[in-house]
Amino acid sequence: MEVFPTAVRKAMVGQGTEVTCLPVQLDAGQWEGAVFFHLAGEESRADREALAGRSGPVAVGMEAETLELAGAAVVALRVEVHARSGDPLAGEILLTPGAARAHFDLLQGLSQQSRLCWFFGDPAHRVIHSQQHALEAAHREELAAVLQEAVEHDALVRLTGRYDADAALAEVAGHYGPRGEGRAETRP
Repeated sequence: MEVFPTAVRKAMVGQGTEVTCLPVQLDAGQWEGAVFFHLAGEESRADREALAGRSGPVAVGMEAETLELAGAAVVALRVEVHARSGDPLAGEILLTPGAARAHFDLLQGLSQQSRLCWFFGDPAHRVIHSQQHALEAAHREELAAVLQEAVEHDALVRLTGRYDADAALAEVAGHYGPRGEGRAETRP
């Protein structure tokens, strides 16, 4: 892959995000979730330089958590990339599996796939570095458990008639700011 797929670029631009996880079809095979980092701004210059010259993988990590809010469950995928010592590149991908079938399908797919691919792009969405790592059984089980928690929470909220995924997503998103601006605590 030389450039992010068109659907990924459109989704990132349309949502104003610099990191996302979306299903893509790699190696003409199965659809699988992959992480995409768009390193566009001046604040990402050092990250672009560190990644563009790499021949091997960088340390990466992903955690998943279900945030149970009054209106709905929001699943936060926290991703971290250690391309530069002492200043990890981090982001969170927020999903509402009870409101968006695509979010549900993505989490379900991640809980079943055997690898996770990472793609890092420059301002023009050209891939400057990519890598993959295995998703071990424990990782897949964690993702399945997070999805199950979200589904169960949303089922209870729907019974009360208070289901509002947009409000829940806005509540979580309100805690974020760009890198270097002293982000607020991300847990509501």
